[in-house]
Amino acid sequence: MSRYAPWLLVALCFALGVASRSISDTFAVFVPALQQAFAASRSSVTVVYSFALLVGGTAAPIAGWIVDRFGLRVLTVIGMSAAALATFSASHATELWQLYLGLGIVMGFASASLSGVLSSSILGRWFPGHRLGVALGVAWSASGVGAIVMIPLAEHIIATSGWRPAYFVFSLISAAFVPLLLVLPWRRITAGAPGLARLHASAAAGMTVAEAVRDWPFWALTFSFGFTSLGIFAIAPQAMVYLLERGMEGAYAARALAVAGFLTPLGMVGFSWLADRGGRKLAAILAYACSIVGVGMLALVRGPHDDLWLWLYVLLFGGSMGSRGPMISTLATLRYRGPNFGRIYGLISMGMGAGGFLGAWIGGLLHDLTGGYGAVMIFSACALALAATSLGAEAGAREKLSR
Repeated sequence: MSRYAPWLLVALCFALGVASRSISDTFAVFVPALQQAFAASRSSVTVVYSFALLVGGTAAPIAGWIVDRFGLRVLTVIGMSAAALATFSASHATELWQLYLGLGIVMGFASASLSGVLSSSILGRWFPGHRLGVALGVAWSASGVGAIVMIPLAEHIIATSGWRPAYFVFSLISAAFVPLLLVLPWRRITAGAPGLARLHASAAAGMTVAEAVRDWPFWALTFSFGFTSLGIFAIAPQAMVYLLERGMEGAYAARALAVAGFLTPLGMVGFSWLADRGGRKLAAILAYACSIVGVGMLALVRGPHDDLWLWLYVLLFGGSMGSRGPMISTLATLRYRGPNFGRIYGLISMGMGAGGFLGAWIGGLLHDLTGGYGAVMIFSACALALAATSLGAEAGAREKLSR
């Protein structure tokens, strides 16, 4: 393979993320149409996406087992076939439970198969430690960058043809990848970069799953994923409603949050670059500090003219929102690479799925119990602070070992 092979593999991971996770993240655009089509309540429709988040994290160990046992080709083909099946079934759904099964469970499994487990398993074989963070940051940014394209596409198709044709088009996009995945040179991709082949060979007798779960860094990384997701998803799903209740114009608030979504992939790459160049502990602490201060800026938005606080929230919270995933993945790859990496990383990723599911639920519950957002924001900031402590400690320990 050419010297551009590592970055072509980054592009592959990015494209697979767009064709799975980005499509899943368009769900919010479909909610009004699905409510009308199934005469359902808002909560009974949105729980579809909650299932996708939960399964996307908790199914990661299954994806890890598949890649460890059967290889990268099998995992990618199964994952992309699941994405195509989920959206195709949604386009023909006649009952709401069919969306729970298709867009919730099956699409959640597709996201688990084609996101962190896959990108870490592939790119960890092709990038040395001092460049791995940026590579994973670009791959992880697929969900944010892809949404910039997929959300307007979904809106256009729904407006012109309806929600069923929109999901059918998405199923065709996902299915188009399957023939390509079948013919890629997976044996060569699995072998990795020549200079890193010896490293993977020496890791062939790496930690078993049982040894990893008795290893403190395993839990540090798992807690980092979990507390980060708790903090982010406690506040993010309610940001739009919060701004509307503070008198912000709907279109203006939506544009601000869209900018936050645009900044998220930039933050993934930027903080990953800082981690590779300036130190992982520094990058982790700075990223969490930005998110926590961003929550504080949102709390200062009290009326429709508090533009300064709004845009500081957009910059700080949006720009750091997805930055910890690549950092955690990089640390996990450097410590646990070997024949059992997929299963170990999959177990670590369960923290992300469980945290996202619980964060959204707890955030809503705290709002209902208190009638306001103060408790939600305090909970979000505390969860992010705990995550910063966990990830910062592990990143610092890793830096000491590498000296």
